[in-house]
Amino acid sequence: MYRNIMNDLVEWYEEGQNKILLLKGAKGVGKTWAMMDFGQGFYKKMFYIDLEKDEEAHILFKQGIKAEKFLAALCIYLEQTYEEEHTLFVFDEAQLYPQVIETIIELKKQCPTLPICIISSTMDLIPYEEECARYIHSLFLFPMSFEEFLIANKAQELCQCIEKQKLEPINQEEIVKIVEYLKLYYIIGGMPMVVSDYIKYRDLNRVDAVLQVVLKKCTEHIRQYVPKGMAYKVNKIWHSIPQQIQKENRKFMYQYVDEKARAREYEGSVRWLEGTGLVRRVSRIKRGIAPLAEQVDEKAFELYHLDHGLLRMMCGVGHNHLTKKNLFEDINGALLAQLVLSELTMNKTVGTLYFWISGATAKADFVFEENGEVVPVDVQSKLQPKAQSMKVFHQRYSNRMAIRISLEPMSFTNSVLNIPLYGLWNF
Repeated sequence: MYRNIMNDLVEWYEEGQNKILLLKGAKGVGKTWAMMDFGQGFYKKMFYIDLEKDEEAHILFKQGIKAEKFLAALCIYLEQTYEEEHTLFVFDEAQLYPQVIETIIELKKQCPTLPICIISSTMDLIPYEEECARYIHSLFLFPMSFEEFLIANKAQELCQCIEKQKLEPINQEEIVKIVEYLKLYYIIGGMPMVVSDYIKYRDLNRVDAVLQVVLKKCTEHIRQYVPKGMAYKVNKIWHSIPQQIQKENRKFMYQYVDEKARAREYEGSVRWLEGTGLVRRVSRIKRGIAPLAEQVDEKAFELYHLDHGLLRMMCGVGHNHLTKKNLFEDINGALLAQLVLSELTMNKTVGTLYFWISGATAKADFVFEENGEVVPVDVQSKLQPKAQSMKVFHQRYSNRMAIRISLEPMSFTNSVLNIPLYGLWNF
């Protein structure tokens, strides 16, 4: 399946191979598949080692870090020969082993033209990343966007319609088709394993089953790598996500983790879980004034899941339940908010996302900064022209523009840009 990160990988291939490519992302988002697909298309050969599964390979990184010796041992181990500049070296899950990272960086220093990639199932810093930043080019992979979902379903012509909507309206027949795919994406989510299964079998019952498998793998990944002293707290936080995000006020509340929980006792565990990429933190800002990073309330945040399909399954909501109701209003709007967060995160024109709330009167679901301008975002499953949140925000901070996300066609009225949910990746 095509992934948009291919464009970034090609850019690295053409301009950045003097640095190690560090591909980060949560477990199961398709990092290995993307690199294998890329490597097969752009290199004559590819040396691949999964350091999580191949324990015998670790001996290679204990023999010193002289390039010639290391490469010779690697060729013997893999029973292959390499051609410098034409062989891609891929080390999967290397973040687990600091000595491996150290050896790879030293190898790059000695052989600057050697194409090397590290795949890391984390969004956090890996060993030596900060100290050796000038040798590393980082990329991040997330679950599939709606655009990628359309392409996977061979609906590229609908992508073209969405791309042109700034210049010409999408006709009603095409909108109907787009929304039908959007409903499927809303139910299925963007985890590649789940999308692939749906494309092969077109069976939503299977989708729910595969989502359960992926969710179980995520939980097992946490259980396997969480530091022993954090295991209990991380597990409690992970399983509290459905309650946290289904509340009317989605601010993370420790009492939903444990009645006696205190922030200072759980903050480290929240950050560890966030570092895996399996959850996403959106911090509250006190004021809608740039730079937003200086307005962050460190004590208030919302904690989202990795993927809206996984969130649905974690909430115990089968696909049959969703199709019986107004689809985009289910689970108190939690799935819709999760989907919007994912789409905005993958849009490169959107900066770090925050949220803003004014007492109990108004809320901006998301806020970001673009070229020094603060942009509040209002998410609506049904268009509510009289919604007051954006007006309150504007009265306080005089922002030039606000964004409303709904199913209505793209429009710009009274400084409010309405973006249809299906077009978030293209504005």
